[in-house]
Order: sequence, then structure tokens, then C-alpha cells
Amino acid sequence: MKSISEQLTYSTVLIRCTYANGTSGSGTGFIISLCHHKEKNLCVPVLITNNHVVENSIETIFEFCKADENQQPVDTETVSFVCPSNLWIPHPDPHVDLRCLPIAPIIQWSKEQNKEIFYVPLDISLLPAAEALEKLDALEEVVMIGYPIGLSDVYNHKPIIRRGITATHPRNNYQGKKEILLDIAAFPGSSGSPVFILNQGSYSEQGAVCMGTRLFLLGILYAGPQYNAKGDLKFSALPNMPFTLTSIPTNLGIIIKSERIREFEELFQKDFDEYEK
Repeated sequence: MKSISEQLTYSTVLIRCTYANGTSGSGTGFIISLCHHKEKNLCVPVLITNNHVVENSIETIFEFCKADENQQPVDTETVSFVCPSNLWIPHPDPHVDLRCLPIAPIIQWSKEQNKEIFYVPLDISLLPAAEALEKLDALEEVVMIGYPIGLSDVYNHKPIIRRGITATHPRNNYQGKKEILLDIAAFPGSSGSPVFILNQGSYSEQGAVCMGTRLFLLGILYAGPQYNAKGDLKFSALPNMPFTLTSIPTNLGIIIKSERIREFEELFQKDFDEYEK
């Protein structure tokens, strides 16, 4: 039985892009299931990343872990997919740096080609409700899973796990937006990384020690403040590739609150409702 943290390493994919201007870059995506229909055992699996990761990409490639005949992961083998840019669905709010890709066709194609894939989708229930956010403290440990500067365990095809803390209270909207500031090292390639509150064994809640495990999908990394050699501070989306510039990271990152994923779910729910009429 895989631990929760190990299962989460099967929820992300490394996204590599070639852009229209001839440059290339990378980012992180994660898989989550939306629109659960319990009676019909249906859902919409999607891959979520930042808009700026795949925008203007003319070739987008990502890999899934291969599954064996018993539906168990073969960590050292992958199945690659090339995704046309027009299949990505932008967030309903153009000011939110998110896009999603329905992956049901990819899953179906892999089965038809006898190339079964293994992944562990996140569930919409991992999004913390308002009352759960109220119980969080201003200082909480967070875990980010992704591919900073495109790095990964290439042999085992696994992402990089990093730890940090909240730099603003999770219940508040940082700078008036549905965002949270983190104290965490954020580099190019980390864009689109899911950020969790993950406590295994015990955790503190409102001054009391609770036994058990707590897991929330807190948000999606998309930006970070940096300052250059002149001392100018700039808040911007993390670039998709390393570049030569005398800029100094502040080891801070900004995440989009995970509640904004529900706005994608509302889009697909409309299609479900139309289908059932």
C-alpha cells in the first residue's frame, strides 16, 4: 500500500513545450477528477496547468507512467503524448492563469494501443471548504510537487517534492485576489505545480494536537517575486525556461487558490446537464 505522499507523485506530469517563436520550455501539470456522478460512476479527468505554460505552444509533450497487465506502475517506463494546443480549455476568467485538458481521449487511445497508463488523480474533495480554511493557522507547512527547471528523477520518472510554509494566512485573499503567498523556492518549470497541506500522523488545529492525516489541495503555483541587480522588485508569472538575467529569487511563490478549479467543473457540469436532457 503506497503512502499518501507516494501516491501524490503519480498525480503530476512534466509538460514540455515548443513555442511559436522557436524557444522551448517546461512546466508542471496535475490530474484531477471533476464532476463525479456517483450513480453512473462517471467523472471528467483533466490535466491542469498554468495558461502561460502552454500558451503559444505549437508542440506540447507530456508523459504518463506505464502500467503493467495488473494495472501496477512500471516506474522506469513511460507513455508519451503530443497534445495539440487547441485542445486546452482556458479558465472562464481570463485573468486567472489556468488551463485544463480533458484526458479521457488520451486514456481511451492508450487502451486501444495496448499502452496502459498509471496515474493517481486528485479528487475535487481535496479542495478545502471555507470552514476548513478558517481552522488553518497563518503558519502552515506546505508541500509542492513539480519539476523545477524541468528537473525530475529521470530514471524513475518522478517529480521533485519540496517543502515550505504559508507566508500569508490561507483564508485571506493575498493582495485582494484568490491567491496565497508562500515561503518556498519557486523556479521556472514549477509553474502549474500543485501545493498541498499534508500532515501524516498528527497535526495542530486551533491550538490542539489532532491525531490522523490531513490533506488539502491548497492551490497551484504560478508566480513569484524577484528582484534584479538594480534592486527593482517584480511580481510576475514564473518563466517556462531558465534564462540569462541577473535576477535574484526571493524564495517566495504565489499560488492560485484551488477553489478556482471549481469554475472548470462548472463548465463540464453544463455539458453533463445538457447530455442528460
